[in-house]
Amino acid sequence: MHPYHLQTAHTWESVRRGSAMDWSSQPRVFKNYPPEFPVILLDDLPDLKEFFYLSAGLTARKVYPGGEYFLRVNPSAGALYPCELYVQARDVKGVDDGIYHFEPQHLCLRLLYSLDENEGLEACCPDNRRITGLILLVSTIYYRSSWKYRSRALRYCLLDTGHLLGAVEAAAWCTGRPFRVQYRLNRKKVADCFGFRNRELVMAMAVCGRREKAVVHEPGMELSFVDGTGYHGTDRLIEESYAAFGLAACSIEEEQENLWPASTDDVTKAIAARRSIREFSGTAMSLDEYASILRAAREPVSSDCDQRIRLWSVVNRVDGLQQGVYDGRTCIRQGDFSDFSGYLCLEQTLGADSGVTFFLSSADENYLSLMQKAGIIGQRIYLAASLLGVGCSGIGAFYDSEAAEFLQTDELVLYVLVVGY
Repeated sequence: MHPYHLQTAHTWESVRRGSAMDWSSQPRVFKNYPPEFPVILLDDLPDLKEFFYLSAGLTARKVYPGGEYFLRVNPSAGALYPCELYVQARDVKGVDDGIYHFEPQHLCLRLLYSLDENEGLEACCPDNRRITGLILLVSTIYYRSSWKYRSRALRYCLLDTGHLLGAVEAAAWCTGRPFRVQYRLNRKKVADCFGFRNRELVMAMAVCGRREKAVVHEPGMELSFVDGTGYHGTDRLIEESYAAFGLAACSIEEEQENLWPASTDDVTKAIAARRSIREFSGTAMSLDEYASILRAAREPVSSDCDQRIRLWSVVNRVDGLQQGVYDGRTCIRQGDFSDFSGYLCLEQTLGADSGVTFFLSSADENYLSLMQKAGIIGQRIYLAASLLGVGCSGIGAFYDSEAAEFLQTDELVLYVLVVGY
């Protein structure tokens, strides 16, 4: 088991030792650069506005006594949204070549740095050929999550990054843009350019553009640190584990043929309608619904460092399919395991009342890209369910060792998602 994964595993005892949150140190969930950075409103650029709304836009506002919070196209553990999105644009109609920060609450871009034709973030990657189009850089401000989830928060930051990348993948599909995840990059160089210190962690890039033959050098960008939380509490395990993340041998995954067998209008509506369900009625899913969700989850993810992820299903209520544990499409154990799958999800009834409870696991070693791919698959499961009108919720908190024992695997259990009515 990966050392960080092992050190942050949940047990029956550890869950009951949880400590209360300090509300006086609650972090902000929006990062804003000061007004001296020029703003580009996307209302005047409808194509870009649609792309960025579908990638990371706000879809609902919730008000409660003492505050409010916003839902987005991508889910986040505890609605804490640690991810930030930065954009490099080159030869994109309506915007100057440069590096920008995306502000979801204002649906705008802030120009952080103007590029010349011979520089760019591509130089921080092994392949430093110039990219025409968009590069989206995802970072996480880990304290937004560690404020609540302590050292286990890095898991949620990685999964949330994957969900955001999955949202970008869907937005690219809807708007006819290419998409490929770039995990191999010099994270320290990128962090130094943006002035992140250790407060904001570089995760991955999504390349939504075309490579040219010419190469570029690193941008001469040395931004000062901009606070994105209002308060920060250092977590040494998170910072040391993140610093130790590397990428061993990777395979290259081919692009999928057609991720969504639906119209762009239907997928666009599903993106905006996506929510995390809080309770199931216990009504059974159809076999076609289950097969459609499974197909989307199993499609290849286009990236420069692919990881093998195994998708297990605990089938609780699917018409025409026997109850049991499935490895992919193969039933390996028959029986009603709904109550125990609910127990594994920290005794949450969602895991027991679902039509299907998915467990994602892997024996691969590249933890950073592995967890992010689990989040991308999670985003696909959400959207496939939303397209069908089926409820879905991601569960990052579960009894780790007991889940692996239940699945009879030595692999890391990465993520759990539940779907149903």
